[in-house]
Amino acid sequence: MHLLEKRNAVVTGASGGLGASIAAELAARGANVALVARSPERLEQVKASLASSDVSVAVVTADLSDPDDLRNVVRRVCGEFGQIDLLVNNAGIADLSPFQRQDPAIMRRVMEVNLLAPMMLVREVLPDMLERGRGHIVNIASLAGLIGLPYEAVYSASKAGLIAWSSALRQELDGTGVGVSVVSPGFVGKAGMFARHYDKGPRYFGLCQPEDVAAAVTRVIRQNLPEVVVNPTPVRPLLALKAVAPATAARLFRWMGFERFMRRLAGN
Repeated sequence: MHLLEKRNAVVTGASGGLGASIAAELAARGANVALVARSPERLEQVKASLASSDVSVAVVTADLSDPDDLRNVVRRVCGEFGQIDLLVNNAGIADLSPFQRQDPAIMRRVMEVNLLAPMMLVREVLPDMLERGRGHIVNIASLAGLIGLPYEAVYSASKAGLIAWSSALRQELDGTGVGVSVVSPGFVGKAGMFARHYDKGPRYFGLCQPEDVAAAVTRVIRQNLPEVVVNPTPVRPLLALKAVAPATAARLFRWMGFERFMRRLAGN
């Protein structure tokens, strides 16, 4: 799946933020785009912003925690476009608070939307992709899933699961013509779930921008890459340190201000 022109893409969480940027990047590269989210008004606004692109844009209103809505997404898009070539699982929610204060109902919803919904959507689109021997799945994870962020414990768990599942699924599908990639942004400025809370990331980490994440999505599709971390400063050495010396890495993360930064966002 190296070419994007005339391919049919589904982007979840497309009513704004990263999803809108990803949809715009795909459309700019010639892909037809189905925008999926809960808010029809905001989806229509995103659709209008793509009007200058010479592609087809569809709007599908859905609650991804509802199994019937999940199945309806695939039916609606296939009815509009005929088939689905690209699936970008971008929708995500979080509850920024100390773990002991988190509502169990919200915890379950975070896991349903961030982890279970992508799995169920892939189950819906995968048979046709495998039959045609072509397709690509991109899962938008997070740096939180790679290092674990305080006050985002459940969100971190959901994204860690998404990363592990993506790796396992990619191995299963090797040689089928269907690719699986995961994109893990760091702290995102101007868009994303917590953009309104900060104008800079933790010390030494900085902020990536929605356009950087969107460009990474098209890059992993075109190059069939397994995983890309999007951050203005290199984080792979820190991840390697976490793997070989987790206690040392934990002290370093605290020195870099992760706990203090997240505690401030959580209002504690």
